[in-house]
Amino acid sequence: MDTFDRATLRALAEHNSDVCISLFMETMRNESDWSQNTIRYKNLLNQARDAMREQDYRDDQIETILTPARALADDTTFWRQVSDGVAFFLTPDTLQTYRLPLQFSEMVTVSDHFHLKPLFPLLASNNRFFVLALSQNNVKLMQGTHQSIGEMDARAVPSSLQDASPGVEDDAEREIQNRTANRTPDGRTDQMYHGHPHDSDDNSRTVKPELQQFFRSVDEGIMEYLGDEEAPLVVAGVSEYLPMYRNVNSYSHLVENDVVAGNPDDLRPAELHAKAWAVVEPIFEQTQQEALDAFDQHYHQNGNLASGDFHEIVPASAYGRVDTLFVPVGEHRWGRFDPTTNTVELHDDREPGDYDLLNYAAVHAHLNGATVYALRPENMPNGQFVAATFRYPADVTATEEG
Repeated sequence: MDTFDRATLRALAEHNSDVCISLFMETMRNESDWSQNTIRYKNLLNQARDAMREQDYRDDQIETILTPARALADDTTFWRQVSDGVAFFLTPDTLQTYRLPLQFSEMVTVSDHFHLKPLFPLLASNNRFFVLALSQNNVKLMQGTHQSIGEMDARAVPSSLQDASPGVEDDAEREIQNRTANRTPDGRTDQMYHGHPHDSDDNSRTVKPELQQFFRSVDEGIMEYLGDEEAPLVVAGVSEYLPMYRNVNSYSHLVENDVVAGNPDDLRPAELHAKAWAVVEPIFEQTQQEALDAFDQHYHQNGNLASGDFHEIVPASAYGRVDTLFVPVGEHRWGRFDPTTNTVELHDDREPGDYDLLNYAAVHAHLNGATVYALRPENMPNGQFVAATFRYPADVTATEEG
């Protein structure tokens, strides 16, 4: 799975070109279904070709732009390593691909900038999380959404105790596994562990110093990848490891009071995802409800600090005035916005050169430091199509043209 973070989003958002092609597709992960991936991918490229023809590009121009993307259809290594979905971003000079734990609806856009809103479940504050699957023989940093989970290419994180400390034997691992296996009468090790590290025995006194240093090395690698992140990190590992790792942890958004206990090597990805989601879902629900309550309070008591007016929210997102933005999943509002003149042009159906203004608002609000929630349309506050709270009164309303 590929890494997608705020820096990646910013680079894509700031990429300007006469032609920016965005393609999204769900992918099949079973080997017997791999042929369907390339067939559907080629169909999306044909849709991009047709969209460019509608915008009066010549066939030779179109083929020059699409040729690198067409070659990817024959790259078997790429398609063997897919996650649940793939996003493709193509210009005349570049082709960028992201294999991600999202089941995208198939979509193609051709504009002068990339369409990024389908990626927002990875960046929205109510959906994205990380899992550290921790054992001496196999360490994985994983990224997840409500849909799925996938391993990140986090090479700075040692993959095992042997990787962090060559030559170290795994006697401590066997000792801990034996002790853990005998903890309950039925021998189960997959219980949820609750409480702060100081609420448990100090197992660090009984484990080799190499193991403590191993956890420090893991933490250093985690911080290299997640230092600027704000998404929760869940630890999955045998119970004896968990207080030890908390003691060396530097990531400020580690989930301390709930973990996935047990050897993660014994869990299939779907099982690990289900257990981890059970940990983070209550956290997301609580913070989301607090944001919805704040919107409701501002909306009814101080109209200057909350709005459901599309013409106020789009410029406020562009000018860095939005504190919290709520956007509906699967909805679009086609048109264009000119921040220099503060004018917006809206269309009922997508026209050549249009882009999704909900995408525009979400991207710019996020890059300007706002908290963004991607909600199902029926969960939008007060039934609004789009909603936001502001850092200070956003008294700028875009003028509509067309």
